[in-house]
Amino acid sequence: MFNQIVKNRWEWENWLREVNCDSYDHYDYVLANCEPGEQPELYIAAKDDGILLYPYIRRPIAHRYDDLVTAYGYGGPFREGNFTNEDVKEARRLFLQRAENQATVTETIRYHPCRIDPDIMRVFGQAVPIRQTVHVRLDDSFEQLEQRFSKMTKRNVKRAVREQVMLVRGQSHELCEFIRLYRATMDRRAANDAYYFSDQYFEDLWNSDTCETELLFAVHDDVIVAGVFMLFGDDGAHYHLGGSDADYLALRPNHFLFREMIRRAVEKDKAYVHLGGGATGEDALFDFKQSFSGDEPLTYYIGQAVLDEVVYHRLNQDHLLRYGPSDFFPLYRTPVAETVTEAQAER
Repeated sequence: MFNQIVKNRWEWENWLREVNCDSYDHYDYVLANCEPGEQPELYIAAKDDGILLYPYIRRPIAHRYDDLVTAYGYGGPFREGNFTNEDVKEARRLFLQRAENQATVTETIRYHPCRIDPDIMRVFGQAVPIRQTVHVRLDDSFEQLEQRFSKMTKRNVKRAVREQVMLVRGQSHELCEFIRLYRATMDRRAANDAYYFSDQYFEDLWNSDTCETELLFAVHDDVIVAGVFMLFGDDGAHYHLGGSDADYLALRPNHFLFREMIRRAVEKDKAYVHLGGGATGEDALFDFKQSFSGDEPLTYYIGQAVLDEVVYHRLNQDHLLRYGPSDFFPLYRTPVAETVTEAQAER
């Protein structure tokens, strides 16, 4: 079995052209989620008639060790073709034996809810269910999908239309307006620092020629009152981030925009649109998203693997002495002065 760790953007994207991939798999997306000193990598295990790919970030620990984590959002290893469960085990064995991983302490995988592969999750370590997420299968016309909205959501969409809220596709010069709305929304929710993405993050994704993005704005009387930042993969569309002006919430611009996201995904001939989950579980945000879907929620899992027990224990002890106990994984990376629930919230 051929296996390789790819770090070069051109080579990375060449491999992705051979498979059905999602927005989170692209080099530019993974790179945008790297902190200084971190390295995007793509592991490939291939046979003549099948392949496994696994994009992730390598993070340094005190210059000597490192750990692995998939980028913010949803990703993890996936396979195509005739790549059996025995092949998955062999690919994992080869991955762990690679020289690049001999100083790797832990591995954290944010599994994609729309492409869950239980056999891969079993081989790659413990998979912990975190929360439910919402998706809409685009297996019907938009008009029929709209009929599956909850009664309250239908009423709220009608109100937005009655108030003459309009849809506008965002342009490059309007990215700063979306960032303003997004940060104002994070302020209202008292979000932790991890959700305050830099201007560079948005610009890098927007300007990527491999990671397909789109801005949708709700406009009222020529004023942008809400916006969503969408990602598109080969099969799926994703609500990535959103923001709104508190002074206009009574016009129901968010209900309007979520309907238009679904319409846009249908127009682009996607198989599903993934809306994500709540901020802390099955909360008000989750209920809002679920009101657009007639489909059962999907489970979001985080994979956890300890690759070096001795070093892991030592790093944890150092953290425990400084900050006390935590349920976060890996423990030594527990965000200081944040609750575990806040730090793990994905949407």
